[in-house]
Amino acid sequence: MRNSPIRIDTGKATALEAAEAAEAADAEQLRALGYPQLLRRGLSGFRNAGVAYSIICVTGGMSLTYGLIGMVYGGPAVVFWGWLGVGLLVLALGASMGELTSAYPTSGGLYYWSARLARHHSAAWAWFTGWFNVVGLVAGVAASSYGFTFFACAFGDMQWGWKVTPTLEGIVYVAVLIVMAVLGSFGGKIIGFFGALSIWWNTVLSLVIIVALLVVPAHHQSVGFVLTTFVNRSTFHWGWYVSILGLLVGAETFVGYDACAHLSEETKQPGVAAARGMVRAILAATVVGAIVIYALSSAIQNYASEAAGTRTHSPVGDIFVDALGFTFGKLLVLGLALALFVCVNGCLASNSRMVYAFSRDFARTDDGRRHRLSKLMSTVDLDSRTPRVAVWFSCLGALLIGALQLWSTVAFATAVTVNVIGLYTAYAIPVFLRLRLGRDFERGAWHLGRWSYLVGWIAVGWVALADVLFCLPVVQPVFTWGNFPYTLPAFLLVIGGAGLWWGISARKWFIGPRSMGTPEQLAALEGQLIGGQRPARDQQAAPTGV
Repeated sequence: MRNSPIRIDTGKATALEAAEAAEAADAEQLRALGYPQLLRRGLSGFRNAGVAYSIICVTGGMSLTYGLIGMVYGGPAVVFWGWLGVGLLVLALGASMGELTSAYPTSGGLYYWSARLARHHSAAWAWFTGWFNVVGLVAGVAASSYGFTFFACAFGDMQWGWKVTPTLEGIVYVAVLIVMAVLGSFGGKIIGFFGALSIWWNTVLSLVIIVALLVVPAHHQSVGFVLTTFVNRSTFHWGWYVSILGLLVGAETFVGYDACAHLSEETKQPGVAAARGMVRAILAATVVGAIVIYALSSAIQNYASEAAGTRTHSPVGDIFVDALGFTFGKLLVLGLALALFVCVNGCLASNSRMVYAFSRDFARTDDGRRHRLSKLMSTVDLDSRTPRVAVWFSCLGALLIGALQLWSTVAFATAVTVNVIGLYTAYAIPVFLRLRLGRDFERGAWHLGRWSYLVGWIAVGWVALADVLFCLPVVQPVFTWGNFPYTLPAFLLVIGGAGLWWGISARKWFIGPRSMGTPEQLAALEGQLIGGQRPARDQQAAPTGV
């Protein structure tokens, strides 16, 4: 009997070798930046972009701001053109951040970039950028959880006749956070699954909304109505001011795309994939969002009634019901809630990775030891290779912000807006420092070439404008307890708190990101930890300067 020859699929073998070589190169790049490869690197560029796209959440996030802001401040024309304008400005900011992601693909992202790009006082730049980023990301988790709660309660009212009360909203809010924290504790596979699901779910849901609203209703508004009609349902009489406030629809929706950077240590070939993911997520959201906005505005049947949300407690829900019927409209409201459910996962993943990265560099004393809290926060579960403590800390932060909603809606709105300003400011600081660094900046594999400076200054200018926009009064009379814009004083309080901590204590011990060892030491540390062995104290890699 003759033995059958063994056939080797050289194509598969070559592909496997290439994948292993790419994975080794990714780990080596991270070690060169001073960190070991402890998190599991399993995200593709598609799934990395999917997480950012899920956080922007065109269907759920924009539908929330369209009804609560857009239909009050400016109406169809301001919402449509404002969305496109803000989308292009955010694209400039995302592209500038993509350059930095390519050069420094670490979970810390923004605060690490600031430390590396600052010519002087790098620790101070890293300190403030890090705190702005953490504060902003906590708000992202809180805002997305509130968005889910808003549409979930609206669906519950439509389906089962729920009486929507602050207590019910609080229960739903807490439940979604705990469920997502449990799921997020299982590691990168869950994050990758939700990232891919987000792209498909938001894409399919967007298509269903667009086609249904453009085809099913017997009556449509004209193109002129959608593109040129200005509506002012606010308490202000200045059209120009109302139009500026209408930009909040896009400004408050286009956030969270820094997730691509925070997940770079879990992404394959992050020097290209994470940078492209950021840009692609923003571009896709801009285009899809504009089409959804057009479809929503064209399907309006009764502007005054729908803007008030008289039937479903949601302006967009009322548009769905009036244009498509109660059953179809109810299903679309459920679809928006599920889109925001996935969004919470992306926000929590991004926030926890930032907390993990900041903690591993935070509060290191001169002898290389860390304070107990920062050591705990930067702990990686070796089975799931997930920063579980950071996940639950991020969940707790969002729960605390959510508690404000039970006490005062004004306090909750102020907290969320302050945190959004923090996020925008954290985006702009490293971009500004990169522009100041000039030609000394060492580009990564993905960059903007000669357009880098122009795009960068556009990005910084947009953030300066957006920070002012978030602080403007939105209701008259301004000087009452319920109407006063507390955002600016609250933001100054955050800056003052971080500055006071820095001046009194942190400047004496915080020096920003530190290398945890040489590449050789870090490779050995990875082998010991991932193999389930704790290295002896005298064998641990000692921190060195970046």
